[in-house]
This record gives sequence, structure tokens and C-alpha cells, in this order.
Amino acid sequence: MAAIFSRSGDMASSVSRLGTSILRTNRVASLSRLSRRLHHARLVSAGATISASTPDAKRVLVCIADGSEEIETSGIYDTLIRGGVDARLVKVGGDDKADLKCKMSRGMTFVADSHLDDLSEETEPFDMVVLPGGLPGAQAFASSPRLLSMLKDRKDKGQWYAAICASPAVVLEPNGLLPSKATCFPGLQDKIASQLSNDPSASRVVIDSDSKVVTSQGPGTTMEFGVELLSILVGDEKADEVAKGLLIKRAAVPA
Repeated sequence: MAAIFSRSGDMASSVSRLGTSILRTNRVASLSRLSRRLHHARLVSAGATISASTPDAKRVLVCIADGSEEIETSGIYDTLIRGGVDARLVKVGGDDKADLKCKMSRGMTFVADSHLDDLSEETEPFDMVVLPGGLPGAQAFASSPRLLSMLKDRKDKGQWYAAICASPAVVLEPNGLLPSKATCFPGLQDKIASQLSNDPSASRVVIDSDSKVVTSQGPGTTMEFGVELLSILVGDEKADEVAKGLLIKRAAVPA
């Protein structure tokens, strides 16, 4: 603290300097650190129960990259945590695998739990992979051989994966991963519409149960998307409970 004050003892600007120091120290917004606190506690806030994950909890990878969308990333992550899911932020791409920071699409910085290249599904199996949107982030996902290989393997094995906003059009569609029923960001729906049996503009969240793929439209549909992921992972009762706590209605989802 002493370093904040001048040698002359002048404290007139000490509060301002202290504030600046704190802002600099806490410039990185780490969702993962917050989530770890939630993992080890059962909290009740504003009448809504937040469930801690357990050793046998469902495990989900939420992928992020430079340029991923903040609202979608944090909304998906938060909703899964509320449902007792063991959600992990996983960085995709970047030149330095030790650097887990991601500069998001609107300038915030999130810190991942680990890098995708350091994970092995053989030793750490997981129940779902989720791709937030944000066009630069989606482009980074589409440029990752490791992620594409993982998604194609999940498709072949009939295992769940999900994507929102730009990711269905930018990641899934060009790589043979788009199901026959899907949606995406409205401005990109013309890129996927010809391959679909449904109208992509008709539903905010679409679950293709046959392909085991969930898609959604964008930031404003994030919480509904997250709740429907919970319905798949932990059941409708928990999904309804979380939706009530979030003050949202569950989406009408064509199966």
C-alpha cells in the first residue's frame, strides 16, 4: 500500500491512485475463478438455488477463443453451473497454450480453465461440447483441427454438441456437422436454410434429438439455450427450477 502514496505524504490523490491500482490489478475478468467458488458451495440468492457440482456431475466443455461473444459465453456457463453441471472453459487456438486469456468480441478478457490441446477425452470424458458465437471466435473454432476432429468424433458416436449464434453457420455447416433441424444468428440463416427441414427463423432454440445437436440464435436467446442444455443433461425438473430462478420461460423447442 505504501507504494501508492507519495514520499511527501501528500494524500490528496490517494483514493484516485488506489482505485487506479485496483483496476489495473483486476483488469482480467476470470469467469473460471468465480465458478470454482460456486462449485464448492450451495448458495441461495434472490430466491434462486445455485447447485454445486458433485463428483458424478455431468461435464461440459464450453469452448472460447479470441473474439468469442461475452454474453453467450457467460450466460451458457452461468446457467450450466446453476444446474449443478461441471462446466469448464476451454481455450481454442492461440500461439501460446500456456496463455489462457481470451480477448472477447466486445473487449472483455476471460480466462479459461485449460487449453483444448491439453485435454484428452480418453482420460477426461465429457457429456457435451458447447460453442458460443461471436464471428471471430467462430472462425477460430473453424480453424482448429483438434476441435473439428473432436466434433466429428462426437457426431459419429452420437454424442451431444451445441452451438449458438455464428457457430452453426461458420463451424458446423462447412464441416458436415449441421443437423437437419437447426437455427443460427438471423443474419446468417440464409447460409444454412437450404440444408434444413425446418424454418431456422421460427424457433429461438432447436434441439435435433436424432443428431444430438442443439442450436440457438444469439445473445438474446442464450439463457433459453442454456436451460435447454440443462434439460438434456440433468432433466426437465432441474431445468424448470433454473429457468424459474432466472425469471425466464422455457423456449418452445421442436424436437
